[in-house]
Amino acid sequence: MGGDANKNTHGNAPVHRRSLLVGALALASGAVLGGATAAFAGTNSAFRWCRRCQGMWRAGAGDNGHCPVHHWWDHSHYVDGSGVYWFVDQWGDYNHDRSTNGYLGMKWCQTCKAAYFTTPGPTLCPNNSKGHTPSSETYYVEDPRDFNPKYPHQAGWRVCQDCFVYFFIGNGLSNTHCATGRWHVPLTVNLREVEMLPRHGNPPF
Repeated sequence: MGGDANKNTHGNAPVHRRSLLVGALALASGAVLGGATAAFAGTNSAFRWCRRCQGMWRAGAGDNGHCPVHHWWDHSHYVDGSGVYWFVDQWGDYNHDRSTNGYLGMKWCQTCKAAYFTTPGPTLCPNNSKGHTPSSETYYVEDPRDFNPKYPHQAGWRVCQDCFVYFFIGNGLSNTHCATGRWHVPLTVNLREVEMLPRHGNPPF
């Protein structure tokens, strides 16, 4: 499926904004459509969009994780309708890019498989009361001010200020689901929503 498969609309969904005191976020460098495994050293193309919770999650890591939208018989994230997203990790992809754009601060949770942004404070995991269990690797993610035009990117991604999960707002905020049991609340800095631009499409080989 194409990179826009998860997007019903770019719509201007109503957003409930709350300012959050955070450090400087120079966010950047990230995601693309491809296979469900690392394409080559320094990148990982196993990230997907979950149509149930609208969050980004790490597929192919043993199970389908734990979606905030779940029933007792089914707590999995879903892959149907998703494009494939890829991220560059802390080791960089110097075979294709001499420099790496973005903010190095995204991990995925080994318990629920959600992609989330690291923070000094607590995070929320739907399957672990102590918060997300961080992956060993950390990834770069780009923002509108600092992205590599060499690759296609997809707009409409935000970070939740409550659980710090990376989620898609393009289908309407009311369709998102946070581990708090409510909608996601977009992270804001200086009253502006922090927007992420994941890469989509097949990563280079």
